[in-house]
Amino acid sequence: MKKAFLLSIIVFMVITFLFSWWFIHVFGQNAKLGITTLRNIVVDRAFLISIPISIAYFSIHMLVIKQKNKWILAAIIVLILIGLYAVLAYFYLFNVIIVSLLENPFVD
Repeated sequence: MKKAFLLSIIVFMVITFLFSWWFIHVFGQNAKLGITTLRNIVVDRAFLISIPISIAYFSIHMLVIKQKNKWILAAIIVLILIGLYAVLAYFYLFNVIIVSLLENPFVD
């Protein structure tokens, strides 16, 4: 349990870093980066993407350890990933695209 939780925290940090890097790389080509800008990107966008991924990773990891039947395990993992996709599509649509159109996160 502790190992799965620690791995979920590591996944959370890696996804937060990768999404922040990707967002800056794609949308901030010629923008000035400051502390406020990084906080806007990491807190307002990357955390919202990283939380559902970490929860899904933790639940899938716990299922792999406990479930013995491969077909039930595969079906549950597919359901978790479909739910994760729906949550991330919602977050991405309403918290990244619409907010990005309304406000510029690269303005300090």
